[in-house]
Amino acid sequence: MTPVPNKRDSAPPRADAGTDAGLPVGHVYLDVRRQLLYCLDDTARRLRREGVPFTAVDPDRPCLATLEGRPVADADLPLRRAWLGGRPAEAVFRLAGHGPGARHLQWTASPLRDGNGELVAVVGTVVLRPPEPDWQMLAGLAHDLRNPLQALRLSLDDLPPDEDLPAALRETVGRVRRASERALSVGKDLLEWARGPAQGGRRVEAAWFSVEPFLAGLAEEQAAAARRKGLRLVEDLRAARGWEVQSDRVRLSRLLANLLANAVRYTATGRVEFAASWRQEADRRQLCLGVHDTGAGILPEEQESIFQAFERGAAGRSDSTGGSGLGLAVVDRLVQELHLALEMSSDVGRGTSFALLIPEQVLRRETQHALP
Repeated sequence: MTPVPNKRDSAPPRADAGTDAGLPVGHVYLDVRRQLLYCLDDTARRLRREGVPFTAVDPDRPCLATLEGRPVADADLPLRRAWLGGRPAEAVFRLAGHGPGARHLQWTASPLRDGNGELVAVVGTVVLRPPEPDWQMLAGLAHDLRNPLQALRLSLDDLPPDEDLPAALRETVGRVRRASERALSVGKDLLEWARGPAQGGRRVEAAWFSVEPFLAGLAEEQAAAARRKGLRLVEDLRAARGWEVQSDRVRLSRLLANLLANAVRYTATGRVEFAASWRQEADRRQLCLGVHDTGAGILPEEQESIFQAFERGAAGRSDSTGGSGLGLAVVDRLVQELHLALEMSSDVGRGTSFALLIPEQVLRRETQHALP
């Protein structure tokens, strides 16, 4: 395994994190005294040539609209607002007619003052972004998709055992069962991904519950899929015995279930290990929940991008895996929501390990709350 694990924790991202990663960004400088606008890079110059208004709207070339769909006026433009109001301003507009499909123009503007406090200039940044999805609609569609998929999987369980089916039918039922399970997994990932923005940041519902039976239940959910692939699912959860954790059970379940499901999905031969252990670092003690597989591993250059939505590593791009590209993005978000830390180490051709670290502050012995 790689000697230094890739660690992801619950530290909130910077406000500007990811703003210009792979997106067109333009910078402008408005000289207020001379009332001259300077485009400082190619993106800003291109946007201005194409009619994007910076300080005044051209009524003959409307290309901006508010997110609600109304036309943009001079007073809506952040550069003008920062200039006249003397305060930072920002806005997001719809931009049409510049490349395929409508895009969003994210705009920030900040006034600059001289030593006497007089406004001398305004600097602005514009970022072209894909339009934000309708998260509420996506969450509803994902929920509606999950219901028939769940019904399909349950109906397959009502069929006779495989050994009682004719050979040809047995193979067909096996393919349908595997496809339905992959589709249900994708549906769950999509629902989890869409729910967060749709609900404006869900409140964590923390409660105390026993750790070991909770973990054993998650392992049991993946046992059938592991057996069908001829994998060994090895559990060692003794370190969690007799402990309770204060956390959001649904979120923690989804987080660990995604790690286990990914391990089974992307491991062709060998085993998947699910283990609990204790880690002591200086004066801090943590419960470590580890998921290790003997799969293909993750290329070093992909070990950051796989946590982004719809990004899939080399193994995930195989047609046979059926992944959504959302599983680890969901994991990453849940780690932040639960204020935990996640470490990953991977070695191509040998496997991948994830370690979820739970601080002792949210753990207690089960006997501590026993009734008299």
